[in-house]
Amino acid sequence: MGWLFGNKKEVDFSFLKTDIHSHMLPGIDDGADGMRESVHLIKGMYELGYRKMIITPHVRFGSFDNDTGEFENRLQDVRYALEQVNIPMELEVGAEHTIDEGFYGHFKRGELKHFGRNKYLLIEFPFTSLPMGIKDTVFELQSAGYNLILAHPERYLYLREQPDMIKYLHDSNILFQLNILSLIGFYDKPTQKFAEWLIKQDYIDIAGSDLHHQKHLDGIAKAKTNKYLYKLTESDRLMNSMF
Repeated sequence: MGWLFGNKKEVDFSFLKTDIHSHMLPGIDDGADGMRESVHLIKGMYELGYRKMIITPHVRFGSFDNDTGEFENRLQDVRYALEQVNIPMELEVGAEHTIDEGFYGHFKRGELKHFGRNKYLLIEFPFTSLPMGIKDTVFELQSAGYNLILAHPERYLYLREQPDMIKYLHDSNILFQLNILSLIGFYDKPTQKFAEWLIKQDYIDIAGSDLHHQKHLDGIAKAKTNKYLYKLTESDRLMNSMF
C-alpha cells in the first residue's frame, strides 16, 4: 500500500550487512581504476549501511587473466588505505570466475579463489549462451567441496527460455545472487523484468552490488525505494548477513 499512495518504504542496507560481489581492487579489472576511487566507493557503501565487502575481481580468459595468488596482497593495500581515513569496513577477497575456456585449467591447478569458511565460489556464465557441459562442471566443483554462487542470473537473458535449467541450477544448491542494479533498469528493461520474475519465484538468495564505479554506487542508493528489493529484504530469504 505504501507504493500505491506514494509513501515508498526504504530498504535498510545495514540489514544486508555484507556485499559479496564488487570490483574494488584498484587497477586489476574493469572496476576501480585507482586506490583513491576504491576508497571513495567503499566509503560510499559504508555510508549506505554495509559493514563488510567481499571483493571479487574478474578472472576471465583473454580479458582478465588475473593471478588469484596476488589478490590477498592487493587486498592488504586497500585495507591500509581505508585505515588511513578511518573507514572500518571489513574486507575479504574472492573472485568472479567466468565459466569459459580458461576456467577448467584454473580449477585443475588449484587457482580458484573462494571465500568464507565454507569455500564459497562466485561464478558467472558467458552472456551469450549457457556453458557447454555445465551440469558436469557443477558436479565436479561441488564434489571438490565448493559451495557455488551464481552471479547475476537475471543478466543471462537466454535463461528466460530455459525455466527447467533455472530450476535445475537452483535445486542443485547453487545460490543465486541478484544485482541490485538490475531492479532499477540499470542494464536494460528485459533484465529488470527477469530479475523481478526471479524474485517472484523465490529464486534469489543474495543481493549484491557488482560495484565498479560511481554510477553503480548512485544506482544502489536509488534502489533503496525499490519495491522488489524491499520485498526481498522482508522475505527472510536473503543470506547476505551470513557471510
